[in-house]
Amino acid sequence: MRYHFFQLIVLIFMFLTGCSLKGSEKIVESQEEPVQGQILVWHSFDGKIEEIIQQSFNDYRQLYPNVRIVSEYIPAAQLEQEFRQQFNRGLGPDILLTTSGVIPSLIHDNLIPEIDDFDFSSYLPTAMSHVRYQGKIYGIPTSVMTQVLCYNKKKVKSPPQTLTELLQQAKAGYSVGIWSTFTTTFWGVRVFGGKSFNAQGDFVFDQNSWAKWMEWLKNAQSEPNMILTDSIDVLKQAFTNNRLAYVFCDSSQFTDYEQALGKDNLGVTILPGEGDNSAGPILYSRVILFNRMSSPKQQKLSQRLAQFFTNREQIRKRLMILRGSFIPAYQVNINNRLFPLEAILAQQAKTAIAIPLDQIQSALVWVKEGNSLYPQVLAGSITPEDAAQKISETVNQNLSQP
Repeated sequence: MRYHFFQLIVLIFMFLTGCSLKGSEKIVESQEEPVQGQILVWHSFDGKIEEIIQQSFNDYRQLYPNVRIVSEYIPAAQLEQEFRQQFNRGLGPDILLTTSGVIPSLIHDNLIPEIDDFDFSSYLPTAMSHVRYQGKIYGIPTSVMTQVLCYNKKKVKSPPQTLTELLQQAKAGYSVGIWSTFTTTFWGVRVFGGKSFNAQGDFVFDQNSWAKWMEWLKNAQSEPNMILTDSIDVLKQAFTNNRLAYVFCDSSQFTDYEQALGKDNLGVTILPGEGDNSAGPILYSRVILFNRMSSPKQQKLSQRLAQFFTNREQIRKRLMILRGSFIPAYQVNINNRLFPLEAILAQQAKTAIAIPLDQIQSALVWVKEGNSLYPQVLAGSITPEDAAQKISETVNQNLSQP
């Protein structure tokens, strides 16, 4: 399930409404009390990530043996709906480990509290933009994720640095799998000179650059070794079965790919650019959210666990096991020789696009329209220029409405 983070974010964008978000209760600091009680945690992570989460909880209980932590797995596609249902019954988890895309709709329905009296001074500004809405903070970021290019070292000796080189290698027989949806290929807009933010800092849709990028994708798919599909599961199976030399991947997949190919056979590099233009994939964050239905005492107990979960030592432990498949949201010095994959992610993150929560409503517009027009462009039923014009018109029309 953790391979569907981008799809999850897109679905949430599509179901958001244009209504203004309601206020939420704050997590209020209460008088110091003994650290004891029970915390219910919901998450959508399985395999090694789930094991690591549980290990962090075990470490916490070494310090605070009077705290019982109950961790439950809920499939990603069901997590928000299940949370809403339990909330309406006055129940649900104290902590929700999820992705930042769910935050706006939960704020809108007043399901999560504003976080107060928590030290965020050492967290990455990029990650903080994914938990801050209209000046208020509603979550604690744990890690930052993005897309990169994965390759099989048994098949590839020198990965491409440009789109031109990538296409040349495909023509030479190297198979390339592209995760092909409007959102997961948005990284190419920047390669063609696209700007994601205007002078006022508002997220914008660059129609000319997107049209040029779509024309490149449309032509590239005619090459036999360029495989475009919207199914990440299809790409994962083909790559792990050694049928693909390259796959455009999400960093959360590193661990599984290493396990399938072997630790020394997975190669990771930044997405190809062209000339002086680098790729700009969408950046997203994993976050910790709290339940507004929990009592102030319970919220404080949960907040203490969250602070421990994101401290430097716990981050280093996760990096050691997960081989740098994420960028820590908490600023920490990482040895790039020990964590080369994390170094690649950090490099890619410099040109990645972090859409702040304040820009979610405008992002909703172009994502919804783009999802509709993207496959039509690749199928040839509409030109990239006409599709880009339609998206821009929809965006401008929405933004001009009061």
